[in-house]
Amino acid sequence: MPFSWSKHHVGLRYSLFYAGQYVLLGVQLPFFAGWLDSRGFVAQEIGFITGAALIARLAFAPLIAFWADHQHDERIALRLVSFVFAAAATGLLLAPGKATVGAAAAMVIWAFGVLTPLSDSAVLRADRNGWLHYGQTRAAGSGFFLATTIVGGAALSRLGVEAAAWAMALAAVFAFLMSLALPEGAGARGGARPVSWREAPRLMANPVFVGVLLAAGLTQGAHAVYYAFSYLRWAELGYSELTIGLLWATGVAAEIVLLARARGLARRFGAKALLAVGAGGAALRWAATAAEPPLAILFLVQTMHALTFACAYLGAIEFLDRAAPLRLINTGMTLMSTTGVGAITGLATVLAGLAWDARGAAAAYLMMAAMGAGALVAALAAGRAWDGGRLFD
Repeated sequence: MPFSWSKHHVGLRYSLFYAGQYVLLGVQLPFFAGWLDSRGFVAQEIGFITGAALIARLAFAPLIAFWADHQHDERIALRLVSFVFAAAATGLLLAPGKATVGAAAAMVIWAFGVLTPLSDSAVLRADRNGWLHYGQTRAAGSGFFLATTIVGGAALSRLGVEAAAWAMALAAVFAFLMSLALPEGAGARGGARPVSWREAPRLMANPVFVGVLLAAGLTQGAHAVYYAFSYLRWAELGYSELTIGLLWATGVAAEIVLLARARGLARRFGAKALLAVGAGGAALRWAATAAEPPLAILFLVQTMHALTFACAYLGAIEFLDRAAPLRLINTGMTLMSTTGVGAITGLATVLAGLAWDARGAAAAYLMMAAMGAGALVAALAAGRAWDGGRLFD
């Protein structure tokens, strides 16, 4: 470990690495649907782009994660995927036609979904190695997301939604540049023995892991309508880009407060309770959103993002940290992100796009509420079956 790297510097470098990822996300989630709409894409087509990208993680992300678990340096995989992320985002500006725009958009969403669990794994190991505070470092990414939704909403109100692609490209390039500046050794695996190709399927064969995968996947997947289509409906209701950005910012602010307390919450409540609270919150939040309450009430509903995202996210992270073998943290986190969150969100986005076009926004949001109820059942069942220890050695 180079003597020049202090723990403060390591946390700062990883926070800035997250910044590039989450600034892009802060533009993509609230405003990218509007940018695609300006390019002639309808809700169903946007749903297929988003869903195809998320489902495509199933084909490659677990293999990339397993390959990453075999690397002596965690930065190799981070830099490779960051390069693809930046190239795809830049491609949005260069794509000559609708088909190539759609392909570049799908690649951006796919690359972000692969990069996030790899980044989380490296930061989680750096926390375990004593280099940084996981919750605070991850909360920094949410902080950049929060700032982007506010500043981005104000900027796009003046510049127009067409500027969204430029902002996404600059953010992705910054993430790649920061991947080159990550320090050596902070996310090292220590004495964990190498991964065997036979071990990864054991996670997917374990009923407790599958139960948590379903609980986390259904809870996070229930954000599909919010992530892909909320801009379209809120714009129809007459909300400005600034108001939409502030709605997103409200949810993320609540998320940041919870993430900053990650260690204490994990110790006090544990993975089982966090997963169940997140799932129950999803059922309530999306049912309330389907009712299209007045704007003041909608802002209150948005604070439930602390439950539907942050609680479910921390519950899954805490479960993997305690239940998965150390050598399979990367693989386990990516399986959770792709097979659970990615595939379920992808399918939900496609079906929600169809429901949105056929029956309107309320029907799509009620689908998400039903997913939250299913997640609660899965979380409670997995909690009863898990003894709190490692699934296997």
